[in-house]
Amino acid sequence: MRFNIVTPVYNGARFLNETLMGVLSQAGDFSIRYHVQDAGSTDGTIELLKGWSQRLGEGCPLNCRGVEFSFASEKDKGLYDGVNKGFAHCGEADAMTWINADDRFEPGAFATIANVFTNFPDIEWITGRPTTLAESGEMLWLSPVTAYPQRAVAAGIFDGRFATPFIQQEGTFWRPRLWNEVGGLDARLRLAGDFDLWRRFARRTPLVGVDAILGCFRMRAGQLSADRASYHAEVDASLSDEEKKARARASFIYKARGYKYPVLVRHWGGPWVRESWPMPVLPFLGGRGFKLEHWRLQATGYLGLTD
Repeated sequence: MRFNIVTPVYNGARFLNETLMGVLSQAGDFSIRYHVQDAGSTDGTIELLKGWSQRLGEGCPLNCRGVEFSFASEKDKGLYDGVNKGFAHCGEADAMTWINADDRFEPGAFATIANVFTNFPDIEWITGRPTTLAESGEMLWLSPVTAYPQRAVAAGIFDGRFATPFIQQEGTFWRPRLWNEVGGLDARLRLAGDFDLWRRFARRTPLVGVDAILGCFRMRAGQLSADRASYHAEVDASLSDEEKKARARASFIYKARGYKYPVLVRHWGGPWVRESWPMPVLPFLGGRGFKLEHWRLQATGYLGLTD
């Protein structure tokens, strides 16, 4: 299996080593194509990347089949344009995602994704449990396992207002064919490009959750995502009037069905609850070692389980 990973960066030297180490330290039976797309940094980012390129070229110890590393520096039209440019350098792969230059992957993330994608060819995109870091790096918050019903994601309710948590970009992976089908990120967006991408993914296939920490979002001073009002304004501007009405209906149904109280229900080819919005989940089970089984996350809440 091969992973395509992109890191967009602009003056991100402060945290970039930690981000790179989160990729380069992944262990498993896979290879990694890793490209860093710089937007013209002036803070030492380029020198840092040159150092990593040299170390990797000289035979830096790795715990996977191999890493092909590159970087480029050029002006772009924003974060999402930079991500699109980065993936254009990467070529063919089996799984892909991007990680911003102040966030990080956790150990075992790539091995988890490789396991799921290998064993379940019907699964097209996966996310882990949303996890937040402090600026200094310690974990602040870990989300419980959350239901992300396909129709609810497509309607756009996971923006922090109508339903929480967000679908966290750090730790969400997908197959390249899904990315190609939707045409990648909309580079015209400044803040809500991942929100828009998730909606387009969900129109084609459900999001699968893994009961594991795959990636972590770092809260820090001055980051774009801190401007929540501008983010929500861009989200709303991206929706038509009819889509806003559909979002309101989806939010009402989601809350009324009690998705705040999900339970794990074993899946043997069909859901065991009377539920029109099933959400697949893959927990890792077992005593000695891990055993991967196909499950669905279903909601009890106000409805309760059925036979």
